[in-house]
Amino acid sequence: MRNVIIGTAGHVDHGKTCLIRALTGTDTDRLAEEKKRGITIDLGFASLDGGDDINIGIIDVPGHEKFIRNMLAGIGGIDLVLLIIALDEGVMPQTREHFEILKMLGIRQGIIVFTKMDLADEEMTGIVREETEELVRGSFLEGAPQVCVSAYTGENIEELRTLILKMVRGTGSRRTDPELFRLPVDRVFTVKGFGTVVTGTLTEGSCAAGDELMLYPQEKRVRVRGIQNHNRAEERAEAGQRTALNLAGVEKDETERGAVLARPDSLIPSYMADARVRLFDGTGRRLKNNSRVHISFGSSRAVCKAVLLEGDGIGPGEEAYVQLRFEEPVVMRKGDRFILLFYSPVETFAGGVILEAAAVKHRRNQKKVIEGLKIREEGSAAACAEQEVREFSAGIPGLRELAIRLNETEEQTGRLLEQLREKKKIIAIGDTGWVHQEYWKVIARWAEKTLKDFHSRNIVMTAMEQAEFLERLGREFHLEARVQNLLARELKKRKIIQITESGVALYGRDEDPDAGLRELQRQILLAYREAGIAIPSNKELLSRFAERKTARQVMTDLNRKGYLVKVDADHYIDEKSWHYLLQVLQKKLSEDGCITLAEYRDLLKTSRKYSQMYLEAFDARKYTKLEADVHYPLRPIPGRSPAQSPSEYASGGCQGCTGEDCQQS
Repeated sequence: MRNVIIGTAGHVDHGKTCLIRALTGTDTDRLAEEKKRGITIDLGFASLDGGDDINIGIIDVPGHEKFIRNMLAGIGGIDLVLLIIALDEGVMPQTREHFEILKMLGIRQGIIVFTKMDLADEEMTGIVREETEELVRGSFLEGAPQVCVSAYTGENIEELRTLILKMVRGTGSRRTDPELFRLPVDRVFTVKGFGTVVTGTLTEGSCAAGDELMLYPQEKRVRVRGIQNHNRAEERAEAGQRTALNLAGVEKDETERGAVLARPDSLIPSYMADARVRLFDGTGRRLKNNSRVHISFGSSRAVCKAVLLEGDGIGPGEEAYVQLRFEEPVVMRKGDRFILLFYSPVETFAGGVILEAAAVKHRRNQKKVIEGLKIREEGSAAACAEQEVREFSAGIPGLRELAIRLNETEEQTGRLLEQLREKKKIIAIGDTGWVHQEYWKVIARWAEKTLKDFHSRNIVMTAMEQAEFLERLGREFHLEARVQNLLARELKKRKIIQITESGVALYGRDEDPDAGLRELQRQILLAYREAGIAIPSNKELLSRFAERKTARQVMTDLNRKGYLVKVDADHYIDEKSWHYLLQVLQKKLSEDGCITLAEYRDLLKTSRKYSQMYLEAFDARKYTKLEADVHYPLRPIPGRSPAQSPSEYASGGCQGCTGEDCQQS
């Protein structure tokens, strides 16, 4: 069965509610205040019998200017509009305002209904018709059917009902894919014995009793207990229905009109959205850059700043690309229509369509930004998918995120992505991510240049530490850690880089140093082993070699690989000697709980200079802390097994080998 929503629009007291009652038998004024004052304040709902194959819901919206917000909450998402004009008054201010809103909301079909024909003569009827034709000229209602009726006498009501039934059969069908389910909430109340109930017009998708949903923007999970459509219990709700959902997992005071029900993780709460904005033809306002405005969309109302992405202002009847920057996170989808209201006084003056519902911050008057928005507005489905991948490549978006951004099903989005991959427009990263080919080329060029520069400056170090490479990659392209790792794996897979235990290097680079460097490594290690704990300064050791720059790089490399330990800015020590120092320290602290400089000097049988340098190094590493010339343990000291004494290094060798054969040479 198809579902169709009909909406009413028109000036206050032009007979919208009476007309619906005449058509359906339902009085949509349910509030006591509405009955007392004789005007519609909040949304009203009724159903029209459409036969066995079509389900028709009618929304009665308030026409009084003070209730414009309630009107906007109900008029979005309708398939057919009844523009209602009373023949005894003609086109009035709210008639024009409602009609401007209808145009902005992208409604494509309607009927012009002239009410109160029993109160107007032929001359007045002719004047109102002419006035109306001028109003709708050039719009979707130009040439639309017109009917004069009287809800009081019933004249032409059946003719109108027949016309409605004929026209609703020509309305377009809505998407009912369950994953697209979205219900803007326009009422929240409690039913005794059942709990929280929310109502709204199901704009797209479908759901069933028992389904898990999520309330946005608070992102609260709920479960559907039951479903009603026009007071009838249903097993399912589908797009185009007025729907009431009994929810488990949320209290009445935890949500309100303006919330949105959707599938879990199917919307992206955002502080920014890109849009095409157009000012009403008859507005006296002008939209300037950075103007603070109210925005109404679905059943929601928010405050935002309108940042003009092109030009300095928009006048009546003009349009431009605008970034809407919200004060609180909102949830939208691409293609959503909205209305803008002046901040103070609050009056409608513009509307538009969302092109990117979760946008990044843009600078003004940027050619690439404008080109991207034009693609989103006018491009094919494939072109729009390519633009989404292009703009968000830095996050390596997956299928689900891209489907949300495109407002498409995952199945359709997957087909678009495969088409783009076949045309070599985008490439797959890992199991689920995508980046644009242009972005990938920039990443690959950066990786090649960075590593070439590294290799040219570092004769000894055959690879850059992986952590350093990832940190540089993230800093250069503003990437989070997850993305850094994914890109690095893809660079390796495509044989641009190689990743080994040594680190990251250009693909195909030989990790084995040449014979000259191996000899230099051996000599430096031997020098430190012979020195034991009486280590030379860096300057002193480097003075022994002709190629001092190369020797310094070798020392840095040996430290990076763990063969030398950095004591302070001017000294290295062989790692075995270092662990001997720690062993002596640990033994003394275990026995006495503290150690002095003199005690450590005596235990090492060395000078005050060396013992003080080592104790300061231990303090710097927070193994110990100094209090009144005494060092106390601060945290566990890392051990090493087997321990070896400096004497074993004096000969230039280790346990079981000579300096010549040592694996560290």
